[in-house]
Amino acid sequence: MNGNEYIIDILQNAGIKVHGISNGFIRIEDPACLMRGFENFLKDAWIVLVIITGVMVFMWGISMIRGAKRDIKNNFKVLVLILGIMSATVPILNVMYGGDLLGMGCKEVTVPMEEVNDLLVARQAKGIKDFFYEDIDIYDSGPVSEITTDEPLAPDVDYLFEYVPDESQEPQNDIMETAE
Repeated sequence: MNGNEYIIDILQNAGIKVHGISNGFIRIEDPACLMRGFENFLKDAWIVLVIITGVMVFMWGISMIRGAKRDIKNNFKVLVLILGIMSATVPILNVMYGGDLLGMGCKEVTVPMEEVNDLLVARQAKGIKDFFYEDIDIYDSGPVSEITTDEPLAPDVDYLFEYVPDESQEPQNDIMETAE
């Protein structure tokens, strides 16, 4: 793998769309382009649309098996029209606007190869161990507990079992004496 392919691989792995390398410049799509985010969302939404389509067609088939009293051709026509229009919208708009509709708003940025090579040299100067993981230090501001080998003392619960007479109660004999 030569240097240009290595650079293209690094940029594409970082999520940057590379248009090409020519005349000492590398041409990339603007990384801050908002329309690519919408394109990625639509790709994910396409999967959900396919799942919904499958469920709708499956439920339509079950309702026909169970004996729905509707016209089968009309129901299938409606399903095909709705889902066909939804699935064909993006390709039709791409043909109408002459290419990548969502990528049209993204401008192309040219970066000199000398600058890219300087960044690669600085990256490789760190060492191979720095390529793999970030160095994250986590500090806890909570209390520090000591590690001891002593067993903890058992709690003193004897006072719960001691009988202490209540002073507000009078003995039964006094009540009897006053009644006489």
